[in-house]
Amino acid sequence: MKIYTLLCCAVFFMLAHKASAQKNLVTNAGFEDELNDWAADNSAKVTPWDYKGGKNACAIIVYNGNNWVGLSQTVRIPKNTLGMEFSGWLKTINVVKGDDEWKGAIFNIEFLDKTDKKIGEGENIARLSGDHEWEQAKKQVKVPATAVSFRVLLAMGYASGTMLIDDITAKVLNAEEVAKL
Repeated sequence: MKIYTLLCCAVFFMLAHKASAQKNLVTNAGFEDELNDWAADNSAKVTPWDYKGGKNACAIIVYNGNNWVGLSQTVRIPKNTLGMEFSGWLKTINVVKGDDEWKGAIFNIEFLDKTDKKIGEGENIARLSGDHEWEQAKKQVKVPATAVSFRVLLAMGYASGTMLIDDITAKVLNAEEVAKL
């Protein structure tokens, strides 16, 4: 009888652990399937030559810093989500930004309401200039009450140079993690 009870407890804990495992909400997060699931302009290309994980990364290469160019993905937020963690691996090569602080190699999140209207100012996860080896940018944020989706924005914002992107993630936080925000 004790063995049966121990087995049942072990199975229960394994199932509970699996159920609490966080799922990445971003699809094709490592660009293994080219630019599928991403809205991208002509400056974004998949590269197998320099990546953090898998076999590809995305490169945004800009020679003239007069525009905002990059890629985005819009994702539905699961119901009852109070907070999320966003992360991604970024590398920059000779990124020269404009005069304003908000310019450069950008990783931003915008929350959207049910009419796809932006809520608030958005969340900056990373803003880089110059040269950086692969580094992970990560931020935990509270989800606005009226948000039904979010948009991941990866761009060269009025900057020139190269931005490499890999393994973008968006995961739902549990109640304990949200309470710490």
